[in-house]
Amino acid sequence: MRVLIAIDGSRECEWALPVAAKIVDAFSADVYLLQVLTGFATTKGHVHHEPEWEGGIEGEILAMMKKARTYLDELVSRYELPAERTRCLVGRNESPPKEIIAVAKNNAIDLIVMTSHCRNWLGQLTQGSCCAEVVQSKVCPVMSVPVHHDTGARKHRALMGARR
Repeated sequence: MRVLIAIDGSRECEWALPVAAKIVDAFSADVYLLQVLTGFATTKGHVHHEPEWEGGIEGEILAMMKKARTYLDELVSRYELPAERTRCLVGRNESPPKEIIAVAKNNAIDLIVMTSHCRNWLGQLTQGSCCAEVVQSKVCPVMSVPVHHDTGARKHRALMGARR
């Protein structure tokens, strides 16, 4: 079994990790931990967008990718994911859902686990929903771990306590 865990770098996105870790343990699954970086695709080739430091835009992208990779490696350790069966992937796409779907297709993923911010209708209208777009793609089953903003921190601590 192959499980893709989609991470956006926020604290809330990590709420899916204890749930995913239990699934991974139960099925001895292979793990694909993915973070998608956005904001770079439109700057390529535009000299006036390059930062005024030595590395230019490509240097900035490499630095961001390295930082993301370090973050993913830290998550593997913190949530006790099996290091020998975990691949940390850093994607670069203006549309995180499209990158998640592409990674799922290219790696024959059996299950995607991700956090849903559970936005109201106005939030979905203005910000969209990455999770909803991945679910609607029907690339594979998706387990959506909801974020409850009012009691979320308490629930997260309870999940973390159960994991350790």
